[in-house]
Amino acid sequence: MSLGACPIKIYRTNKETDHAYKGTKEYHDSWHELYSWLEEAEKGTSQGMTSPNSSLSGQLGSRQTIFSPLHISLTPFLTTGRQSHQFFDQGSTISPDSERQTSENWWNVINEQLEENGKRFHLISLIKRIFIALESSSFPTAVAKNINQKCKEDSQLYVRSLYSNRTLWALQMQESTAKLPPGIFVDGTPNIQADGLFDECLAVRAPEFDGQYCTVFFRSAVVNQSEILPPDESLLHLQSHGERALIDNFVTVFQLLGLLVSDRIEPKVAEADAKIASYPHLNPSTAFCLPSSCSAADLGQAVAELAGSYVIANHSIVTITDERYCFKANNVPPSFDSVTIIVIEAFSLVGLLVVMATVHEAWRMYRGTDFDAKQDGKLLRALHCFSVLHNGRKILSMKRTASSSDDHFGCIPGIRFFSTCWVVLGNTAYIVSDRVMNRTAMVYTALQIGIPTAANLSIFIDHFFLIGGLLTSSQLLRELDRHKGRFNVGLYYLHRYLRLTIVYAFVLGFIATLIVYVATGPNWYTVDFYSNACRLAWWRQFLYINNLFPVDPNYVCMRQTWFLAVFMQLLIVSPLLIYPLWRWRKLGLAWLSSVAIGCYTTIFWVYAEKNTETQLNDYRHKPWIRAPTYLVGILSGWILHITKCSPIRPSKLFVAMGWVVSIAVGAAVIHGMKPNVVVPSGINEISSDLLMVFGPLHRTAWACVMAWIIIACSRGFGGFLNRLLSWKGFLPLSRLTYCVYLIHWDFLNVYYSAVRKRYYFRLYEQFIILFGIFFVIYALAFAISASIEVSFLRLEKLIFSSKPKRNSLPITND
Repeated sequence: MSLGACPIKIYRTNKETDHAYKGTKEYHDSWHELYSWLEEAEKGTSQGMTSPNSSLSGQLGSRQTIFSPLHISLTPFLTTGRQSHQFFDQGSTISPDSERQTSENWWNVINEQLEENGKRFHLISLIKRIFIALESSSFPTAVAKNINQKCKEDSQLYVRSLYSNRTLWALQMQESTAKLPPGIFVDGTPNIQADGLFDECLAVRAPEFDGQYCTVFFRSAVVNQSEILPPDESLLHLQSHGERALIDNFVTVFQLLGLLVSDRIEPKVAEADAKIASYPHLNPSTAFCLPSSCSAADLGQAVAELAGSYVIANHSIVTITDERYCFKANNVPPSFDSVTIIVIEAFSLVGLLVVMATVHEAWRMYRGTDFDAKQDGKLLRALHCFSVLHNGRKILSMKRTASSSDDHFGCIPGIRFFSTCWVVLGNTAYIVSDRVMNRTAMVYTALQIGIPTAANLSIFIDHFFLIGGLLTSSQLLRELDRHKGRFNVGLYYLHRYLRLTIVYAFVLGFIATLIVYVATGPNWYTVDFYSNACRLAWWRQFLYINNLFPVDPNYVCMRQTWFLAVFMQLLIVSPLLIYPLWRWRKLGLAWLSSVAIGCYTTIFWVYAEKNTETQLNDYRHKPWIRAPTYLVGILSGWILHITKCSPIRPSKLFVAMGWVVSIAVGAAVIHGMKPNVVVPSGINEISSDLLMVFGPLHRTAWACVMAWIIIACSRGFGGFLNRLLSWKGFLPLSRLTYCVYLIHWDFLNVYYSAVRKRYYFRLYEQFIILFGIFFVIYALAFAISASIEVSFLRLEKLIFSSKPKRNSLPITND
């Protein structure tokens, strides 16, 4: 009996037509006919009939759309550099051009291996199991052994309702389970995450249970010799698999490999860790719509029984699940603990003050009553600090502060705004890369439109170190001039601590407690993970020492706030650097130079180590590494201070040379990591000597470029660039940059964690999304600034000064 006598037509379809065909009566009738035919073929083969040819093999190979997402999700483990040619041969990979031939090659490889091992291969029985496996690959918990009995019974009810009654809720569960993930072979970055239909699964209402959306991840693990089961236990393990051959729901490739590999281990199950939460795209995953009676452990065990027992090239597959990656419509939200209650009370108190102050001001405006500081008294004036109407006008004002006008720092708001937007853009691209199917296309698109490589995007955060050092130097030097070498040290540190910390504390408190309630989504575990990190690391954040600890993902709270820690640490030592410049000019310059040399010695040592982990920890987040940029800011502020009243004007040649050198250095920094720009064409790698120069010095070089722009614009030879950066419209936006910086990372994390499915990146669509993100972030920043940030700054000013002073520190982001 030959397979050519099979009465079943196997169609070659695409994903859409295949899905429609599987829902028809013809589909189910075909299965029953195929099962009967296979039984007859199996009997015929056992009676000495001719072996089947490969005609059905070719047909089976052509019907690629029938493979389940579990197969696709696990495929990367077979195609990595660790693969063994004994188990996977490149000639056996199915290609669109030669499906029949490659299918025959695949069977030939199997038969050759079986002949070498002296094993018998029963093709008909195997094909029967393969077809049954493909049909039932959406419900692993229906056939698992070591799981909750209620979960197994509900899963079997789901299977019966799906194939016997075709009930609506069962069809919804099947449709909600992940299918073949799109973009597996797109642009060299395969999409190995199979997403289901999150909301449709949660909407399932069965007689005995509700729908539950769960994601399971996979990773490979090295198998130790001690983990391999003895031959007797391995045979029992295979026999237990054979007992449920007719309902075995795993996909072909591992069953075929099982014929070639004799070693078995106990299946491995693990819980999601910090790596999964921080970088979910690095591990293959698939999603299942399960009965609500099943736990994440049940799903993990069920899938592990199918995939985790095989030893492939000395590796096994570990199944990773976690309850925080399982979602139900009736999930009980976390109960309010004492920390959450305290945060709610703090927000309620501020909210009450804001409402009272705003209503009071609106009432006085309606009656035409002016505010009088002498008659109102301090208590009423303190309440008025929380008025959103007054604070909103202050934020949106186009008037510059007196000190800013005197120092001619009109370009700084524009630089601050564009730098903030660039930081948000870079972090958006970083998070989006985890949610798109074509990550490589993002990089190519960025290069095509002239955006520098991601490695150089981080230089724009140095703008804030430069501006911070410049403004601190300018303000402190002005204070020393006004008070003849004296300034209030305690008030200096207290103002800056309160300036940064109060609004910071409110944002952190919200992230640590309330952010987990705002939404939900397939990757909400990431939001929950970062929220819990803030509960653990809050004291590090408020002491501004979070950057001094070794990197631990469990303590990464508000990921971008390493900058605030470094900034505060540099602020603390600033008077020790600025006062000598004011008191002893030459000695102060020598002292500043010696500090810079010490910092560069450390930076060069970090690069000489050539240790990736050391560079990530030390180079990015330590104050002595970031200090040179801040020192350039201090020196620039000192130069602007001593030349403010100088009648000497630089020559046009000097100005022209300054712009030429700045443009050349800036271009070298931005494009310096492109090999064909800084080294001769044809050399594909940057030399270590060049890296030793570029790496330690490129941030300082960029800081000098930006310092020249600020000095040129402040002294009247900035031209068009000065007119652009000094546009008054940037003043309100620049006052919001601190709040934007505080909230943007977690806002992006919430937004993209709630995205239901991965999508295909296109520049036009991403720009539309990006503009929407900017609008919402700035709107939230305005609300936070008007109600909290400016309110407490005004309250601080009221407490520490009896009357406003013309040269008092401005309410801006310093």
